[in-house]
Amino acid sequence: MHLVTLYASTVIIFLVIDMIGITMIVKPVFERHVGDMLADPLRLGPAAVFYAFYVAGLLYFVSVPALATGRPAQALLGGALLGLMCYGTYEFTNLATLKGWTYNQVIVDTLWGAALTGGSAWAGVMITRWIHG
Repeated sequence: MHLVTLYASTVIIFLVIDMIGITMIVKPVFERHVGDMLADPLRLGPAAVFYAFYVAGLLYFVSVPALATGRPAQALLGGALLGLMCYGTYEFTNLATLKGWTYNQVIVDTLWGAALTGGSAWAGVMITRWIHG
């Protein structure tokens, strides 16, 4: 039951915060630089697959170990590092291979990924500890 609570709380937090961040932080930067490449409307199927698997990986590599040791700060730091690596991989690959990709996009989205992933991992662990004592 702990795992269900951890996954559900983490994915909900991740989705809500990411929708706000994409709208207010990431999308304006991307529209400015590669607006003609953006899908309109957003393709929800691929997005749902990403969120489901990304949060599952976050739990496996970060949140479950942090919950098991009772160290929410470990989830925050480990999640931030995982976010830097994953979002950075996407961004630096695009910078290396796509015309028009900018360092501004790399910096904004990579830092966003670190904050979002670390914060979601920490919050999921905290909520699970609160619910299950």
